[in-house]
Amino acid sequence: MKQSPEPERLIQQTTADPAFIALLQDAGISLLAALRPAMLACFGARDGALTTSSTPTPPMLGLATDGTRLAIGSRREITVFVPSTRLAQHLPGREAVYDVVYVPVAVLRTGECMAHDMALDGPSVVFANTQFSCLGRADLFTSFTPLWKPAFISTLMPEDRCHLNSFAMEAGRVRYATAFAPSDTPAGYRRMPHDSGVIIDVETNAIVTAGLIKPHSVRLFDGRLHVLNSAAGEVLRLDLQARTSETLASLPGFTRGLRMHGDVLFVGLSTLRASARALGLPLAARADSLMAGIAALDRESGRLLGMLRLPPGMEELFDLVVVPGFSRPLVLDPAADATAIGIETPSGSYWMAAGTDLRPDATQRSAEDGTTPAP
Repeated sequence: MKQSPEPERLIQQTTADPAFIALLQDAGISLLAALRPAMLACFGARDGALTTSSTPTPPMLGLATDGTRLAIGSRREITVFVPSTRLAQHLPGREAVYDVVYVPVAVLRTGECMAHDMALDGPSVVFANTQFSCLGRADLFTSFTPLWKPAFISTLMPEDRCHLNSFAMEAGRVRYATAFAPSDTPAGYRRMPHDSGVIIDVETNAIVTAGLIKPHSVRLFDGRLHVLNSAAGEVLRLDLQARTSETLASLPGFTRGLRMHGDVLFVGLSTLRASARALGLPLAARADSLMAGIAALDRESGRLLGMLRLPPGMEELFDLVVVPGFSRPLVLDPAADATAIGIETPSGSYWMAAGTDLRPDATQRSAEDGTTPAP
């Protein structure tokens, strides 16, 4: 399976605290992260060491998994993948190196929507349609179907009016969403104060929290609301009834990407872009000490449990997801000029040489063991 060696060499320079590696290994999980420069990176642990893999991608803005499928969101499309342990065992030239391979099976072309947060919902994907300032559904019938927009947005236009970028689910329903500012003009949030960020109750369409600084990744964990106050480098836990906010952690990076597994919160960190350093953001004062990576926190106290650090040249993390049960995943590049093509079906998995027919004898082996070796 040919991929550009540069992303793989770069991601192999990632370092992690022994405690972070032990946390991944003891929990039996891997983390998938959308990074800049544009790649999807996988981090796991095996025999006390960090495992890595990487896949070149279009610039990504969001990730989602429902425990089985994986979705990757970019500016113009959402790609859906399914896992295959059978293909992983027979990856041509790298047999049994990975314990799962994610195979691309569908591309939903949304147009220029800048899909951020997403949730897989049956055959469709619900996503934060940042360009159109709404939540939308991507499926096989239209580019997208609008589901909800903030009350302060008068009409749907591709103008990124408020930078709506994340939402929180509860019992299969969207409950809360974040935006950088309650603006109704093209890119209007850019002309408002930095602390104009809001959380909106989707069911009542009312702003329930204001004064945030470029918020991302609003989440409900066991009924408690969390959000990343990104440009302050903070992880917040909110009590809407008491109208209180608790800073769980202040971290050395622009916080973006938040997931929970067991008693651990995983938080994505990024450095500040050069264009953001002159904006007067709280993080700008310590811009030289910021890092890109992933922090592991105790979910109750916010205590730092360990840190993964991305190498120089990898400056931003846009989102991350937790993949239980695997120590070394690989996501196949759907755009790669691959020498072998992975195919996953309910009854069998196949590696085929690109542009060739399946050999009759390989078909027979597929029926016997469920996997076809590459011709």
